[in-house]
Formats: sequence, structure tokens, C-alpha cells
Amino acid sequence: IISGPMSGIYSASKFALEGMSEALAKEAEHFGVKLTMVEPGGYWTDLYTSMSYSNPLDSYGTLRDELAKQYSEDSVDSDPSLAAEALMKLVASNNPPLRLILGSMVYDLAMDTLKARMATWEEWEAVSRASEKAIPAPERYGV
Repeated sequence: IISGPMSGIYSASKFALEGMSEALAKEAEHFGVKLTMVEPGGYWTDLYTSMSYSNPLDSYGTLRDELAKQYSEDSVDSDPSLAAEALMKLVASNNPPLRLILGSMVYDLAMDTLKARMATWEEWEAVSRASEKAIPAPERYGV
């Protein structure tokens, strides 16, 4: 799960879908149903050229310009047919993954993000563990 500037609402919907899909996968596993969340990177479509801002805020101007450059036509050069080939391999698999990342750029981004999260969690492990204490059995208090 990765988010970026100016994508809060979009990211929130993806995060919710990922949580729901993970729960559904665990529920459906009992019935032999396998579920995969496909997490593609950028593929060339008209999405990026059709993006516009109806009421742009001046305070976001620099960030908006940086993102527009990042998502320009030149930055997305992957052929969607390659994603289709990967999906066909996924469908044919007897052991599909829960998550499938498509694309080198998003794969690297996901790995870097997860490594950074792991480093932070490890750095704060003592604080995390110290925030929990075993609660005595309720019957000791007449409950």
C-alpha cells in the first residue's frame, strides 16, 4: 500500500479495497477459492493526458507542476498488452499470489516502501512492545 501527495482520496479507496480483498481471500480460502489483488504500475492510456483540475489552488501549484511532469506522456511507456500477458499467466497458475505487482517501477517502489516501513517498525519496536501489558484474568477482580 503506497500513497503520494495529492492522491489521498484515491489512495484511501485503494487501501479500503485491499483490506476488504485480503479479508475476502481468507474467508474464501476455506471453499478453495483463490483471490489475487493485481497492483499495476503505469501503463500508457489516455488517463494522464485527460487529467485536469477544475479549481486549482495556487498553494499547490509547485507540487501540481511536479506531478504533471512525473505523469507526462514520456514517463509512462509500458505497453498494456504486457500486463495482459501477465494476467493470463496468473489465471493459469495453480498457486496464484495474494498480491501481484505489475511493472518494474512500481515493484521497486513497493519494495523500497516496505523496507522503509520495516526499518521504522524495528527502530520503534521497544516502544511498540512496551505499550502493551498483560491484563490479569477478570475473575481475579470478581468479574
